[in-house]
Amino acid sequence: MTSSGERVDTARTAGAVPVLVVDDRPENLLAVEAVLEPLDLRILRANSGAEALRHLLVQDVAVILLDVQMPELDGFETARLIKARARTSNIPIIFLTALNREVEHQLEGYGTGAVDYLAKPFEPDVLRTKVAVFANLYRQSKTIEDQRQMLERRLEERDRAEAALRAQTVELERSNAELERFAFVASHDLREPLQVVEGFLDLVQARHARGGEEAVALVARARGGIQAMTALVDELLTYAKASAAEQHLEPVDLAWLFDHVRAEMGPDIDAASAVVTVDPLPVVRGDRWQLGRLLAHLLQNALKFRRGDRSEVHVGLSRREGQWVVSVRDDGIGIDPAEVPRLFTIFGRLHPRESYAGAGLGLAFCRRVVERHGGQIWLESLPGRGTTVSFTLPVTTEEG
Repeated sequence: MTSSGERVDTARTAGAVPVLVVDDRPENLLAVEAVLEPLDLRILRANSGAEALRHLLVQDVAVILLDVQMPELDGFETARLIKARARTSNIPIIFLTALNREVEHQLEGYGTGAVDYLAKPFEPDVLRTKVAVFANLYRQSKTIEDQRQMLERRLEERDRAEAALRAQTVELERSNAELERFAFVASHDLREPLQVVEGFLDLVQARHARGGEEAVALVARARGGIQAMTALVDELLTYAKASAAEQHLEPVDLAWLFDHVRAEMGPDIDAASAVVTVDPLPVVRGDRWQLGRLLAHLLQNALKFRRGDRSEVHVGLSRREGQWVVSVRDDGIGIDPAEVPRLFTIFGRLHPRESYAGAGLGLAFCRRVVERHGGQIWLESLPGRGTTVSFTLPVTTEEG
């Protein structure tokens, strides 16, 4: 027994519900403890009201079994002091007494805030049942409190993760903006030296036209490299303009714009023996140049990745909530669905340049244009079954 009167049995009481028994007579404490023995409890003993109050300074309990008749500080006064403290005011108290059983005496006990009043000698089963109820309530409240704390910790972890994600997003946006500005400046400034190099190649070819087949072949290879580099710079500049250049928003008739794009790409359509059909397209609010390049890239891809000598391309339109859905469908070679995500990234290409020309910036450009117009873009495809690229644009207020 410890100096405070608590029975120590670590193996048995680990995790058990604490119950405080207060009585100035040791034999009464032992009797109550024997009655409660079948329950999974940790019994705290106190032989006075003052000792009970000291227990409650550091220990939460499920219920207090409190004797009424005690010297110095009786049970009623002890109960009032317990209920006066905010920390202990909600602990249930059951009075145990061998004295006055009159109603007035019991009412005085209830008046202190007690939940029950049992006269000695009490029925052991009755006391066990009452204490078991409060012990179960205590376990449940602890479970709820543990769950609340765990939820609080998880919410704090989520908040920290969201804060870190926001910081990463801001940093990523800053890095992307810097990269886009660099791409714009670099691609713009690279055009001039490439033109200078190509001019020198023209001069070399003119002055050494009789240099032999090897010299001619070397100049041709150099010229091809310059042309490929120029095409790459042009694509990079186009992507950079879609990302960094200011948008000029205005009503854009997509039907007129697509007709213009189709006429511009007439030779490519004829070379692919392609049949291009289109649904009636709406007027949207956007940047005319960017939307025109978007339609041109998608039509160009549909023609480039065709199967055989002929191809069919259809530009369809549907409406979903407050968005127009424009789809460009072809009957070409198709794509493995697992490869789709990286197609919308910069330089995301599936085929070598020797097979299909291009730098792999087309769909990245399309994604950037669509996102800057408040829409989304996605691709559906199967190998050998063709590809459909769809994107959304907001419906204008006038048509809404």
